[in-house]
Amino acid sequence: MHFLLFSLLQFSVLLPAAQHEFHVSITQVNYSEAELQATMRVFTDDLEMQIERDYGLKLQLGEEGQDSKTDSILSLFLQRHFALQTEGRPLAFHFLGAEREVDMTYLYFFYPCAEKPQKLRISNQVFFDSFEDQSNIVNVKVGEELRSAFLTSAETEKTVEF
Repeated sequence: MHFLLFSLLQFSVLLPAAQHEFHVSITQVNYSEAELQATMRVFTDDLEMQIERDYGLKLQLGEEGQDSKTDSILSLFLQRHFALQTEGRPLAFHFLGAEREVDMTYLYFFYPCAEKPQKLRISNQVFFDSFEDQSNIVNVKVGEELRSAFLTSAETEKTVEF
């Protein structure tokens, strides 16, 4: 009996991450050195599925067979689904890269922002067209002040003030 239970537990660990029961992304944005520096964490299987559906490309993130176009596709994906505005002006997006850690992928990007923002308009529509229960959390730190935005398909944008 113990062998069967151990085998089942071991098998469940090997199942793809598609088995997760919730869909959430978490983005941390920090204002530093005239930039809004961002790290977004997403489930790797969700990201791979979305990229394959939208762009017809199998990413295989973090594997030897990873496509050479991966960074440019991820950059396009983020530009399409995530944006920051200050003073009513969209900020210029710059993609740095991605890193896979077990079943999560970290996406690194930044927005040049010469002046410390007083108000920041956040738009995050990542995976809303794929999962009804998707939610996106964006934490923004400017100086010592931290603001958070909880976004859903019903409310894809919010403004935070500092």
